[in-house]
Amino acid sequence: MAGLTLTLEPITRERFAPFGRLIAFSEQSPDERFEVLLTEDAQPWRIAVFRVRQHKAERLECHPGSMESFEPMAGAGILLCAEPHTPHEIHAFLLDTPVCLYKGVWHEVIALSQEALYKITENREVSSQFHPLEHPLGFQIQNIE
Repeated sequence: MAGLTLTLEPITRERFAPFGRLIAFSEQSPDERFEVLLTEDAQPWRIAVFRVRQHKAERLECHPGSMESFEPMAGAGILLCAEPHTPHEIHAFLLDTPVCLYKGVWHEVIALSQEALYKITENREVSSQFHPLEHPLGFQIQNIE
C-alpha cells in the first residue's frame, strides 16, 4: 500500500451500493410517512455513540454477523470501506449522511475535525475481525488560495 492514493467520494446510492445502503427515505415507499429500510431478525440490537478522534487508520475492521449503521451527529469524518473479499481495495467516503454497512464489509472511520460523533446501531453481540494496513492511511485537507 505504499504510495496509496484515495479519492474522497461523495456518498450516493450507486457509489455506496457494494458496501451498504443509505439511510434515507425513498420515493418508491408505499407509505409517505414511514419506510422500513432494513430488518434483522436473528439477533437483538443496540444503539451507541461512537467518538472518533483518530486521524489515521492503521487497520480495517469487519463484523461478519452484523450490519452496522453510522449516523453523523457532530464533527466531520471519512468512512473507509472495502468489500468482504478485497480489503486492500479501499474506498473513502465523506461520512456526511447516515449509512448502514452490510455484514462483512471492511471499514474504519477517521476524523477530519478534531472529533467526530456518530450514532451507531448494530447487533447486541458483535464479533470483529481486523485487517492491518501496510501503512497508516490519513487525509490532508489543504486550503487552495
